[in-house]
Amino acid sequence: MKNQYQRMSKEEKKALKKTYYSSNEGKIMNIRLFRLSLTGTIGVLFALYIITNNYIHHNVDWSTWVASIPLILASIVFLIASFILRYKYLNQFAIKQAKNNVK
Repeated sequence: MKNQYQRMSKEEKKALKKTYYSSNEGKIMNIRLFRLSLTGTIGVLFALYIITNNYIHHNVDWSTWVASIPLILASIVFLIASFILRYKYLNQFAIKQAKNNVK
Protein backbone atom coordinates (compact mmCIF):
# COMPACT_ATOMS: atom_id res chain seq x y z
CA MET A 1 0.00 0.00 0.00
CA LYS A 2 3.04 2.24 -0.06
CA ASN A 3 2.46 3.49 -3.60
CA GLN A 4 -1.31 3.64 -3.68
CA TYR A 5 -1.40 6.96 -5.54
CA GLN A 6 1.00 5.81 -8.26
CA ARG A 7 -1.09 2.73 -9.01
CA MET A 8 -4.26 4.74 -9.62
CA SER A 9 -5.56 5.54 -13.07
CA LYS A 10 -5.71 9.10 -14.35
CA GLU A 11 -9.43 9.45 -13.55
CA GLU A 12 -8.96 8.07 -10.04
CA LYS A 13 -6.11 10.52 -9.44
CA LYS A 14 -8.29 13.45 -10.55
CA ALA A 15 -11.10 12.33 -8.26
CA LEU A 16 -8.70 11.87 -5.36
CA LYS A 17 -7.18 15.33 -5.87
CA LYS A 18 -10.64 16.89 -6.02
CA THR A 19 -11.66 15.13 -2.81
CA TYR A 20 -8.39 15.96 -1.03
CA TYR A 21 -8.31 19.61 -2.00
CA SER A 22 -11.95 20.08 -1.00
CA SER A 23 -11.18 18.88 2.54
CA ASN A 24 -9.94 21.31 5.18
CA GLU A 25 -6.54 19.62 5.48
CA GLY A 26 -6.15 19.63 1.70
CA LYS A 27 -6.93 23.33 1.40
CA ILE A 28 -4.31 24.21 3.98
CA MET A 29 -1.72 21.90 2.43
CA ASN A 30 -2.42 23.23 -1.07
CA ILE A 31 -1.76 26.78 0.14
CA ARG A 32 1.49 25.73 1.82
CA LEU A 33 2.73 23.77 -1.19
CA PHE A 34 1.80 26.61 -3.53
CA ARG A 35 3.77 29.01 -1.35
CA LEU A 36 6.75 26.65 -1.38
CA SER A 37 6.71 26.30 -5.17
CA LEU A 38 6.19 30.06 -5.59
CA THR A 39 9.22 30.74 -3.40
CA GLY A 40 11.31 28.38 -5.51
CA THR A 41 10.13 29.94 -8.76
CA ILE A 42 10.77 33.48 -7.57
CA GLY A 43 14.22 32.48 -6.33
CA VAL A 44 15.21 30.97 -9.68
CA LEU A 45 13.87 33.97 -11.59
CA PHE A 46 15.64 36.44 -9.29
CA ALA A 47 18.95 34.60 -9.62
CA LEU A 48 18.61 34.56 -13.40
CA TYR A 49 17.81 38.28 -13.28
CA ILE A 50 20.99 38.94 -11.27
CA ILE A 51 23.11 37.00 -13.77
CA THR A 52 21.57 38.54 -16.90
CA ASN A 53 21.57 42.08 -15.50
CA ASN A 54 25.24 41.87 -14.59
CA TYR A 55 26.05 40.24 -17.93
CA ILE A 56 24.31 43.04 -19.86
CA HIS A 57 26.20 45.70 -17.90
CA HIS A 58 29.51 43.81 -18.29
CA ASN A 59 29.84 43.49 -14.54
CA VAL A 60 29.94 39.71 -14.08
CA ASP A 61 32.43 38.88 -11.37
CA TRP A 62 32.78 36.27 -8.64
CA SER A 63 30.28 37.97 -6.32
CA THR A 64 27.54 37.53 -8.92
CA TRP A 65 28.17 33.80 -9.03
CA VAL A 66 28.54 33.53 -5.25
CA ALA A 67 25.14 35.15 -4.82
CA SER A 68 23.25 33.49 -7.63
CA ILE A 69 24.39 29.86 -7.66
CA PRO A 70 23.36 29.04 -4.06
CA LEU A 71 20.08 30.86 -4.66
CA ILE A 72 19.37 28.77 -7.76
CA LEU A 73 20.28 25.55 -5.95
CA ALA A 74 18.11 26.35 -2.93
CA SER A 75 15.22 27.34 -5.18
CA ILE A 76 15.47 24.11 -7.14
CA VAL A 77 15.42 22.18 -3.86
CA PHE A 78 12.24 24.08 -2.89
CA LEU A 79 10.59 23.23 -6.21
CA ILE A 80 11.51 19.55 -6.01
CA ALA A 81 10.41 19.36 -2.37
CA SER A 82 7.02 20.86 -3.21
CA PHE A 83 6.37 18.15 -5.82
CA ILE A 84 7.63 15.35 -3.56
CA LEU A 85 5.50 16.54 -0.64
CA ARG A 86 2.44 16.90 -2.86
CA TYR A 87 2.70 13.25 -3.96
CA LYS A 88 3.49 12.12 -0.42
CA TYR A 89 0.36 13.73 1.04
CA LEU A 90 -1.83 12.55 -1.83
CA ASN A 91 -0.50 9.01 -1.33
CA GLN A 92 -1.22 9.15 2.41
CA PHE A 93 -4.74 10.40 1.70
CA ALA A 94 -5.28 7.61 -0.85
CA ILE A 95 -4.16 4.99 1.69
CA LYS A 96 -6.48 6.46 4.35
CA GLN A 97 -9.35 6.53 1.91
CA ALA A 98 -8.72 2.93 0.85
CA LYS A 99 -8.68 1.79 4.49
CA ASN A 100 -11.94 3.63 5.16
CA ASN A 101 -13.59 2.03 2.11
CA VAL A 102 -12.55 -1.49 3.18
CA LYS A 103 -14.09 -1.22 6.64
